[in-house]
Amino acid sequence: MLKGIKLRLYPNKIQQNQLEQMFGNDRFVWNQMLAMMNERYQNNKALPF
Repeated sequence: MLKGIKLRLYPNKIQQNQLEQMFGNDRFVWNQMLAMMNERYQNNKALPF
Protein backbone atom coordinates (compact mmCIF):
# COMPACT_ATOMS: atom_id res chain seq x y z
CA MET A 1 0.00 0.00 0.00
CA LEU A 2 1.25 3.47 -0.87
CA LYS A 3 0.94 6.22 1.70
CA GLY A 4 1.39 9.93 1.28
CA ILE A 5 2.41 12.68 3.62
CA LYS A 6 1.00 16.20 3.38
CA LEU A 7 3.52 18.86 4.20
CA ARG A 8 3.24 22.62 4.31
CA LEU A 9 6.27 24.87 4.02
CA TYR A 10 6.55 28.34 5.49
CA PRO A 11 9.51 30.00 3.77
CA ASN A 12 10.92 33.25 5.07
CA LYS A 13 11.19 36.34 2.85
CA ILE A 14 14.62 35.43 1.42
CA GLN A 15 13.48 31.91 0.62
CA GLN A 16 10.30 33.26 -1.00
CA ASN A 17 12.40 35.50 -3.24
CA GLN A 18 14.64 32.58 -4.18
CA LEU A 19 11.63 30.40 -5.02
CA GLU A 20 10.09 33.15 -7.15
CA GLN A 21 13.40 33.59 -9.00
CA MET A 22 13.71 29.84 -9.58
CA PHE A 23 10.15 29.51 -10.89
CA GLY A 24 10.66 32.53 -13.14
CA ASN A 25 13.81 30.96 -14.57
CA ASP A 26 12.00 27.65 -15.11
CA ARG A 27 9.18 29.42 -16.93
CA PHE A 28 11.68 31.30 -19.13
CA VAL A 29 13.53 28.11 -20.10
CA TRP A 30 10.26 26.28 -20.79
CA ASN A 31 9.03 29.08 -23.06
CA GLN A 32 12.35 29.24 -24.92
CA MET A 33 12.34 25.47 -25.56
CA LEU A 34 8.68 25.58 -26.62
CA ALA A 35 9.41 28.37 -29.10
CA MET A 36 12.40 26.42 -30.44
CA MET A 37 10.29 23.28 -30.92
CA ASN A 38 7.51 25.26 -32.63
CA GLU A 39 10.01 26.89 -34.98
CA ARG A 40 11.58 23.50 -35.74
CA TYR A 41 8.15 22.08 -36.55
CA GLN A 42 7.27 25.04 -38.78
CA ASN A 43 10.53 24.65 -40.73
CA ASN A 44 10.12 20.92 -41.35
CA LYS A 45 6.83 19.25 -40.46
CA ALA A 46 8.15 15.81 -41.46
CA LEU A 47 10.67 15.65 -38.61
CA PRO A 48 9.57 13.50 -35.70
CA PHE A 49 9.41 14.95 -32.21
